[in-house]
Amino acid sequence: MTQNPTTMPDFVFMFAGHGSQYYNMGAMLYHSNVFFRNTILHLDKEVRNHTGSSVVEYLYGSRYNGDVIFDDIRYTNPALFMVQYALARLLQEELKVRPDYVIGSCVGEMVAAAVSGMVSPAEMLTAMIDQARIIERLCRKGGMISILADPALYEQEPLLYENTTLAAIDGKGHFTLSADDRTLLALRLWLDSHEISYSQLPVRYPFHSPLMEPARGPVIRIMQQLRYGAPEATFISGVQSGPVYQVDADYFWDVVRESIAFSAAIERLENAGPCFYIDCSPSGTCSQLVTKTLSPASSSVKQVIMSPFGQEIKHLQALLQKRQAYSL
Repeated sequence: MTQNPTTMPDFVFMFAGHGSQYYNMGAMLYHSNVFFRNTILHLDKEVRNHTGSSVVEYLYGSRYNGDVIFDDIRYTNPALFMVQYALARLLQEELKVRPDYVIGSCVGEMVAAAVSGMVSPAEMLTAMIDQARIIERLCRKGGMISILADPALYEQEPLLYENTTLAAIDGKGHFTLSADDRTLLALRLWLDSHEISYSQLPVRYPFHSPLMEPARGPVIRIMQQLRYGAPEATFISGVQSGPVYQVDADYFWDVVRESIAFSAAIERLENAGPCFYIDCSPSGTCSQLVTKTLSPASSSVKQVIMSPFGQEIKHLQALLQKRQAYSL
């Protein structure tokens, strides 16, 4: 990476995982951009061929009423892939913005791998659908809670370190825990009593915890069916917090099971020089994590594209303006 702030920083495409999804995500682009819509429809055809049902009908159809929680993993898995992959392709083919690096959090790593060229997008999409079926069949229900407090609290409070798993440290004042349903209830009551701010993610399973272990063997066997290649854009691991040049089935099991190191990976990118971070997530989740990670002295740039407020066209224009500024 260059250290010269007057030249174009390296582009980093970022992809989010479970918890960032919602009904109607990407709808403005779906209805206004032919390339984005055709990519979604092409991927939806793969889903229908594999399952007999449509993610597009579920995501943009009559189920959406503005307040229903979208947490059915059978649809969130493929929907997160389809929407983020379609945006990445739009950026590359229509705006001619190509990533130097790709990075994902949780199943966002699976999108990143497809965008980087390490795996076939169709193969990864169907594998994520099969993975969801396995988890639904074999794993206990639970969830994840994002807590606005110093991560040191985890080591200080027995209720936390004895009963939950530290799924991610998202910054100096933010961390995420995974647990079963019963523990989550007790945890919410404890957080309320101590007036600690938190949000429960729209997730039905305790990802990034030992409670996912029953799915290990079947998930790895599914992922072994994929064909893996070398990345065209450097793949930054959200598990290992650094560049990875080869992935396999075991790696993608770690994406589901191990703690997320997305923020640590951003720190490593920053140590090498300024970046132009483009958030391909549905709700600006990655950009929020970058904001928590960047130092005040950083000359990096970031841009959200999708949001629940439907500002995608405006955000794409802002991206082009920021890019143009470096060529003046």
